[in-house]
Amino acid sequence: MTIFVRDLATLLGGTAVVLPQTALAQETRYSFDMAEQDLGRALMAVAAKAGWQIYVPSEAIAGLRSPALRGTMTVEQATIALLASSGLTASFANRTILIHQRDGAVLGLEGDAPIVVTGSLIRGAEVAAPVIRLSRDLIVAAGQTDTGEAVRALPQNFSGGQNPGVGTGAGLINSNVNSAASANLRGLGPDATLTLLNGHRLPYDSAFGGVDISAIPVAALERIEVVPDGASALYGSDAVAGVVNVILRRDYSGVATSAQIGAASDGGYFRKQADAVAGSRWTGGGAMIAYDFAHNSQITAAQRSYASALDGEASLFPSQTRHAGIATLHQNMGEQLTFSLDALLSRRTSRTVGGTSAARYVFAPRVSTFSVAPELAFDAGGDWLIKLSGAYGRDRTRYDTTFAPAGVNASVTSGCYCNDAVSAEFNASGPIFALSGGAARLAVGGGYRDNGMNFTRLVNGTTKQAFDVSRHSYFAFGEVYLPFAGPEMDVAGMKRLTLTGALRYEDYPGMARLATPRLGLIYAPITDLTLKASWARSFKAPTLYQQYVGYQAYLLSAAAFVVGSGDQTVMYASGGNPDLKPERARSWTAGLVFKPAGAPEFSLEASYFNIRYRDRVVQPIAGSIAAAFTDPGYASLIDRDPSADLLADLVGGAQLGLQNFSGRSYDPANVVALVDNRNLNVAVQHIEGVDAALNWRRDFGKRRSLSFNLAGAWLDSAQKVSDDLPQTRLSGALFNPPKVRARTSVRYQSQRLSGSVYLNYTSALSDRRFAAPAGIAPQATIDLALRYTALPDDGEEPGLALSLVVNNVLGKKPQVIRTTGPTDTPYDSTNYSPVGRLIAVGVSRRW
Repeated sequence: MTIFVRDLATLLGGTAVVLPQTALAQETRYSFDMAEQDLGRALMAVAAKAGWQIYVPSEAIAGLRSPALRGTMTVEQATIALLASSGLTASFANRTILIHQRDGAVLGLEGDAPIVVTGSLIRGAEVAAPVIRLSRDLIVAAGQTDTGEAVRALPQNFSGGQNPGVGTGAGLINSNVNSAASANLRGLGPDATLTLLNGHRLPYDSAFGGVDISAIPVAALERIEVVPDGASALYGSDAVAGVVNVILRRDYSGVATSAQIGAASDGGYFRKQADAVAGSRWTGGGAMIAYDFAHNSQITAAQRSYASALDGEASLFPSQTRHAGIATLHQNMGEQLTFSLDALLSRRTSRTVGGTSAARYVFAPRVSTFSVAPELAFDAGGDWLIKLSGAYGRDRTRYDTTFAPAGVNASVTSGCYCNDAVSAEFNASGPIFALSGGAARLAVGGGYRDNGMNFTRLVNGTTKQAFDVSRHSYFAFGEVYLPFAGPEMDVAGMKRLTLTGALRYEDYPGMARLATPRLGLIYAPITDLTLKASWARSFKAPTLYQQYVGYQAYLLSAAAFVVGSGDQTVMYASGGNPDLKPERARSWTAGLVFKPAGAPEFSLEASYFNIRYRDRVVQPIAGSIAAAFTDPGYASLIDRDPSADLLADLVGGAQLGLQNFSGRSYDPANVVALVDNRNLNVAVQHIEGVDAALNWRRDFGKRRSLSFNLAGAWLDSAQKVSDDLPQTRLSGALFNPPKVRARTSVRYQSQRLSGSVYLNYTSALSDRRFAAPAGIAPQATIDLALRYTALPDDGEEPGLALSLVVNNVLGKKPQVIRTTGPTDTPYDSTNYSPVGRLIAVGVSRRW
C-alpha cells in the first residue's frame, strides 16, 4: 500500500517526472513479478505495463494459463515467455501485439494496422465499463449473413425502432421507414445508441437519428464491439445507451467468396446472399475491399395463419435488395507518418404492401449511403501519437408511397430524408509519467461536427412540406488512465488498481453547451477476480426531424373542454419544435469478471447498470386533448393565461398558419388555454438491469474444442411524462423490450467440422392498451448451424466449406394480439419475427 500512497502523492502533488522519450522506446525493459494466472489477463498486464495494444480473441485463449513471469525484460521477451507452452506465438509492430497460431495464421486480425479500442481514447487502456465482443468467426459460425442480424441477436439489443421486420401499429418510434437495420441498446431508441465504423461516425439514417448497420458487409468485419454504457464523455452526442463499433479487417491478404441461399418453410422470404473480399499487404501498407449482395422476397399475410385478420396481400416482411461495398487501406508515408482511409457505399431498395383491397398502398423507398473517413497518424516520439481525422457521409432515403382507394385516382406521396454529416477531429495520446502499475497516459483533443437534413414531402408532385437545416458543434475532450497497481506488484489484496477519468465539453451554438464527465475504476483484489465500476453523464441532441418537421396550430371552441367558457377558445399545437434542448442522462455500472485459476476454461462476467434519462423528447398527450383538461396530471402542460406575444409567435411558426375550427374569429384575448402538444423535453425514464455472460471452453488438441456460452440481460425500465402523471412501465410491455432476453450456445469445432446449437429466450410481455390487460407468453426458439470444411487451409477462411443453417428449428410462431385498426400487424413485430423456420445452405471458398 506504500507504493499506492507514493503514486497518489506524486499525482496530486504535481511532482511526477515526465518519462524521457528513450525510456518508452520499443527496447525498453520492464520489471515483472507475476504469478501463474489466466493467460489473457497476463498478456493484458504486460501490454498495459508499457502502454501497448494487444489483440487476441477471447475464444483462442480461453482456459489457458500463463507461467510465472519474473525478471526484467522487454515487452517482446515477456510476451514470448508467457506464450511458451500455449501453442500460440506473437508478432510485434507499431507498439501492438498480435497473437498467432503456430502455423502463422493471425487469430482474427491481419497485419500491423492500429488496433481500435472501444470505450477509451487511450491506446492499451483497459475499459472500466462492460465490453461485448462479437468476432466475425462467431457471426459466420451462427450462419448470420447480415450485420444487423448479428446485432439483433444480442440480449442487450431491442429489435424495435428502425428494423425491416417492424410492422404497423407499434407506435411512431417503432417505424420501418426504409428497411434499414439500426442498433437499439436497452430499447432507448436508435438515436440513443451511437454506431461507429472503425471509431468514426456515420451519417444518420432517415428520420430517427439511427445508423444503418446492415450496410456494412459481414465479409469486411474483424469484430463488433459493444459498450452498453453512457459514453458521451468520449464520443459526444447519442452515446446514452452505449456504443456499437464495427471494426474492419484492416490488412486482409488473399481473396475469398461466400454465398448462401435459403427460404422460410412456411412460405415467402426466399433469401439470396453473396459476398467477396480481397486484400493485399505490401511494405508499409495494405488494403482490403469487400462487396455484399443480398435479396429477399416478401412475406405476405396470406402466408401466415396468425395474420389472417389482415388483407392477404399485406406485407409482414418487405422484399428488399441490397448492394454494399467497403474499402479500407493504410500506407506509411515515411517513418513517422501513416495515412489510412475507410470508405463505404450502400444501396437498398424495398417494397412493402399495406392497407386493404378497398384502400391499397405500396411503400417503395430507395436508400443510398456513402461515407469516407481519412486519417493521418503521426508518431511524435516518446510513444506520443497525434491523429488528425475527418469524416464525410450522406444518407438518402427517397420514399415513394402510392395510395390507391378503390374507384379513385391513386395519389403518390414522395420525398427525401436526406442526411449529411461532416466532422474533423484532432487528438494526441501518450504517457505522461510513471506509476507503479505502468505508465500514466493521457489523451486530449477537439474538433468540429456538422449534421444536416434536407426533408421534402410532395403529394402528386406538389410540395407540401420541406426544410433544409443543419446543426454544428465544437468540442474538446480529455481522458486520463492511471494504473496505480499491476499484477507484478507484491501487494496483498491488490493485484491491480486503475483509475480512469474523461471529460468532454461540447458547444451547440444557439442550443446548448454541455460538459459530460466519466469516471472508471478497475480493481482486482486477487488474481481470479476483477471488479469494475463506472459513472458517467451523457446527452443526446434532438434529431433535426424532431425539431423542424413542422407543427400545426389549431383554434378550437373552449366549450368542449372548459365549462361556462362561452365564446372563448382554446389553442392547440402539435408537431415539431425548433426550441428543443438536448436530452440528458446519468448512468453508472458496477460489475465483476471472475476467472478462477482452478477452472481455467471457465469465466463469468456480470454487471449492474442504472440510468436516469431526463428531458426526453415526447409528444406528452397521446390521445385526445380532452384528457389534458380532465386528468390533473396534465395540468402543468396547459397554459391558462397565454400572452398575445406567445400566441402570435406560435401561429407565425405553424406550417399552415392558424387552422381555425372554433366557428368564430380569432382574438388572442379570448384564448383561455394553450395546450402545447408539440415535441417537448418533458419525459423522464428510469432504467436498470443486469447483464451477464458465462463462458466455458475445453480444448482437446488437434484444433478440436467444445465451448458453451450463456449471455443474458434483465431490464427494468419505466417513464413519467410529468411529476403528476403515473409512471408507465416500458420493459415487459407490448412493443417494448422484454424484461429478460437470453441466448445460449453450444459449439463443437474440429479442423473439418463445426456445429453450433443456439437457444434464444424472450420473456413474457403484457398488453395493457385496453381495459382488460392481456399477456403474451414467453417464447424460446432453437437455431442450428453446421459447417463442413472440405479443403482445410492455414488462413482464416477454409479453402472450401459447406454450411447448413436452420433458424427457429421448431417453427415457433408469434402470439396473436388485439389490434386498434384493420391494418395493424396482429402480433408484436418488435419482439417476434414472421420469418419462422428458415433453412439455408451456403458455400465459402478461399482462392
